[in-house]
Amino acid sequence: MQFTQFTNVGGETNFGNIPRNAFRGPHYFNTDISLLKNIPITEHVSLGLGANAYNVLNHPSFANPISDISDGQFGQIRSTVEPPTSPYGAFVGSAVSGRLLQVQARLTF
Repeated sequence: MQFTQFTNVGGETNFGNIPRNAFRGPHYFNTDISLLKNIPITEHVSLGLGANAYNVLNHPSFANPISDISDGQFGQIRSTVEPPTSPYGAFVGSAVSGRLLQVQARLTF
């Protein structure tokens, strides 16, 4: 099978024969867990104790391989990707790369 790439030579345009999504990168993998236990104190008051674990398996998610055919590192994966958001919201620098554990307590009355 011969692969050609998009070329633009002298105003002529040719799209090549590689189908859409022929190359795929590694999958994104993330596991979050939340546990909560409600403890009744009186008839109308209860205490909720819990824990949240983000990226509990601490599995790295790798970036796409370098796709520039003229690069000497073509096809190599050189970095990991950060999660698109964090438990604290979507703002710059908030991404959590490793395992994160939270403990919570809630008093309901």
